[in-house]
Amino acid sequence: MATSTPPVVASAWLKPDYRASLEAAGARIRELSPADKLPAALEGVSGLMLTGGVDVDPILYGETDVHPSVEIDPERDKYELELARLALSRDLPVLAICRGAQVLNTAAGGTLIQDIPSARPGALGHQQTEIKDGFVHDVAVAPGTCLWTLLAPQLDERRSLPVNSRHHQSVATPAPGFIVSAVSPDGIVEAIEKPDAQFCVGVQWHPENFRRGGEFNSLFAGFVEAARRYRR
Repeated sequence: MATSTPPVVASAWLKPDYRASLEAAGARIRELSPADKLPAALEGVSGLMLTGGVDVDPILYGETDVHPSVEIDPERDKYELELARLALSRDLPVLAICRGAQVLNTAAGGTLIQDIPSARPGALGHQQTEIKDGFVHDVAVAPGTCLWTLLAPQLDERRSLPVNSRHHQSVATPAPGFIVSAVSPDGIVEAIEKPDAQFCVGVQWHPENFRRGGEFNSLFAGFVEAARRYRR
């Protein structure tokens, strides 16, 4: 049940759709940047959302050969990896989107596929940018997961639902303690989560782009409700 004071969710590198999706779910946003020192910037925060953006530096998950397509932002990597590790250490509810899911997995000790087209020949086209809220492919959601619970009403008889797709990287090896909770038909990891956490879900697609249609409102609502419980 919602309370009179919205839970505070911290996030950095916000774009309008992220903000609108969180606010519609009942959160109050604390927008962060590297100028906001950690861990002090998380004081009074009840949830963390990690957003999309450029690639995570492969050296951070133990790879020295970097694919030519990789674009990195060292300042952002450093800040968001610290954010993710702090959130994990506090069991702070986390919703991680696209790059955010990759940051979360890297922070917890997992690895990434640097470039899907070259590493997985024959994979689907995961870099469709023309229409942000256009469906590109389905993802199959694992029964019994947090993601399954939140999205069950939208799943078809194959336990699948359609998503958009704007990424060329994905999770390779899930971090210790994490499980894969959704995959695309070509086997690419589309979601991870930490089963023993209060709420810790990373999705590879962009649910925030569907805020007007409401297809993924339950994902944001579940996250914000977890932040409410955390605050209490």
